[in-house]
Amino acid sequence: MRYNGAVTDARSQLTVVDVHPGTSGVTVLALAGELDLGSIGALKEAVSHRLAADAHVVLDLAGLTFCDSTGLGAFVALHRQARSTGAHFALAAPRRRIADLFTLSGIDQVISVYDSVEAAASAPPETTA
Repeated sequence: MRYNGAVTDARSQLTVVDVHPGTSGVTVLALAGELDLGSIGALKEAVSHRLAADAHVVLDLAGLTFCDSTGLGAFVALHRQARSTGAHFALAAPRRRIADLFTLSGIDQVISVYDSVEAAASAPPETTA
């Protein structure tokens, strides 16, 4: 059976807002909306250039309502970039559903995930083995 219904061009929306640029040496970027294949470019564009040596970047995920596997992959790619440049990268304040996704996927074993932005901002940089 062939489907002849109209297909809508549903585009995900993601906003990334610089909440605390450089406050106490920490850059906090608040994400709001959906993170998927259609929006990972906006995330990478907003974050990648901030992951310089000794930078401390925290992504506030309180406003993130959806994240698929490409979103998880984007977080891992940003984490790898941070490690390669010597930056400190952390995720903070995910909603329950997103936090459960991090646990199920094991992302929380690779990337530092904190309950609050304050905890992430005050955490010492990770040490590499």
